[in-house]
Amino acid sequence: MKSDTIAAISTPPGEGAIGIIRLSGSDSLPLALSIFRAGLKNKKKEGGNTPGGGKDVGGDVVLRPRRLTYGHIVDAGEGIIDEVLICYHPAPHTYTREDIVEINTHGGMLLLKEILKLLLQKGARAAEPGEFTRRAYQNGRIDLLQAESILSIIEAKSLQALKASQRSLNGLLSAEVVALKESLYTVLAEIEVYLDFLHNDHDPEDETVSEQMILQNIKRLVHHMNQFEERSRKGRLWQHGLRVVITGRPNVGKSSLYNFMLGEERAIVTDIPGTTRDLLSEQISINGLSLRIIDTAGIHKDGRKDPVEKIGVSYSLKAIEEADLIIFMLDASDGITDKDLWIYNNYLNDIEKPLLFLANKTDLGDKIYEEEFSSVFTEEPLLKMSLVTKEGAQDIFRALEEKFYQAAAGSRGEENMIVLQIREEALISRAKGFLQNALRALEETTPLDLITIDLRLAEEALVELLGEEIREDLLDEIFGRFCIGK
Repeated sequence: MKSDTIAAISTPPGEGAIGIIRLSGSDSLPLALSIFRAGLKNKKKEGGNTPGGGKDVGGDVVLRPRRLTYGHIVDAGEGIIDEVLICYHPAPHTYTREDIVEINTHGGMLLLKEILKLLLQKGARAAEPGEFTRRAYQNGRIDLLQAESILSIIEAKSLQALKASQRSLNGLLSAEVVALKESLYTVLAEIEVYLDFLHNDHDPEDETVSEQMILQNIKRLVHHMNQFEERSRKGRLWQHGLRVVITGRPNVGKSSLYNFMLGEERAIVTDIPGTTRDLLSEQISINGLSLRIIDTAGIHKDGRKDPVEKIGVSYSLKAIEEADLIIFMLDASDGITDKDLWIYNNYLNDIEKPLLFLANKTDLGDKIYEEEFSSVFTEEPLLKMSLVTKEGAQDIFRALEEKFYQAAAGSRGEENMIVLQIREEALISRAKGFLQNALRALEETTPLDLITIDLRLAEEALVELLGEEIREDLLDEIFGRFCIGK
């Protein structure tokens, strides 16, 4: 692990009221003080006196831990670069368990870069993406699950996802995984005891462990892994939002609906069928629920002839495959047409995804009758609206909210959900797979010593999940997804 002192801009790019530059490492304080002059304006009046009770690092600058000190950043010629507040956090009670200094400046990337350049010239090294959090992990302050929960907090799209990620940062998810790992160790120990009884010809009545007990304990582990995956599925919805795809034949109002839901004109709308050729995607929030709305090109038989339309239709079909919910739009003034039925029968009828039927253009007439609709489409009721007059338009938001909670298994209590990164989902799935292999093998009377192979592989997945044993290149990949300065 690298132990030099690193520096980075910790605030996002752009203009703002405040910018922060962070240093971490044993030389953080002397490096910061080498470009800092405390209270230049006040020193003329007070004769340079500064309050005591802090750490003196040469000269008369004394910083009191975890207290803001007013002063200026100066260049090599003692010219003032900016008026700042500086704060010193001594190890080990810091984010990285190393000495940390944070310099609070006025916002603006040019200014922040100039100060960072001074620190690098004095001997600091530019931090790599996620290196502050990586040091926190490698110095034992947090485990890998907690480290990745920080990324989930930053990426949170809803209050529910934020709370779930904060629970993981507090160590609740790690404690569950540790408990699972210990339960797995118990099963392995039980198998060892059982095999010892068999190999040493003990009286079966003296056995403290049976194959049935081992079988039940492995089933319990598989059940816990299934719960993890279900809780993760809910967390994925709250974190990334319900992926809602608007589809239908050309010129039924898909782009108009997209613009209405976004509250702004993002998609081009004309009376010419086939105006939309590409996918448009945007995140929206409805009463705190996150949804990703996707506008697609109209699907029709002849769309396969024009090369550009063919590409647009292929994008639409791919979006449908990846959707969590599909809004199938119809034109109320046309009624249910053969083109609508062709789309439904070829792409939507057997897709096993929730559908929301919406008939637009009721201001031009309504030729879709309830009996006819029910005889053709049996899944859901039909919403009717006019995006011109806005009559019935608000119903779409209530319907989407209901669909969101249905997708989240109808539960409005999100205290048990978890938000996982892709790596974590993959490792939980891998551990579950090995446990299922062991369970099937045991039910098929496979020798217990062979079953332990799968159990050990499941254990390895849980160990990697916690980051107790993991390759450096995987750590590079994980922390490379963090921003510089975090």
